[in-house]
Amino acid sequence: MGRKISDGLAVDCVAPASTHIIKGELYRIDKWTGIAMDDITATEVARNVALEASFALWRVLVPAGKAGTRGGFLYWTAGTGFKVGATDLVDAPVATGDAPVAKVEGVRNSNGYATVRVLNTGPTA
Repeated sequence: MGRKISDGLAVDCVAPASTHIIKGELYRIDKWTGIAMDDITATEVARNVALEASFALWRVLVPAGKAGTRGGFLYWTAGTGFKVGATDLVDAPVATGDAPVAKVEGVRNSNGYATVRVLNTGPTA
């Protein structure tokens, strides 16, 4: 008999070696986009991290000049693999067909934080 094993609000991922993961920040890891639920230092051997993939609102670091319009969308920069929200978000699709990964609910403030809703919760390139 089948049974539910997860509510689907978080996924388990393995962070790349020598990367620093900050709890509460936006990442793309193992092709999943979500909010890191743990801190991991660059030197830790255990690289497992949960990413929350719900539609909750989060205050996250975003690059300068991004998330300037409430209701706008954010996308990952070109390329595949590991991405960090604080450095790898752009405010326009890089290629035709790119799906947005977050919707801006509150514009970037002077400390570099914006309120976003994670949108692209499934595996992507």
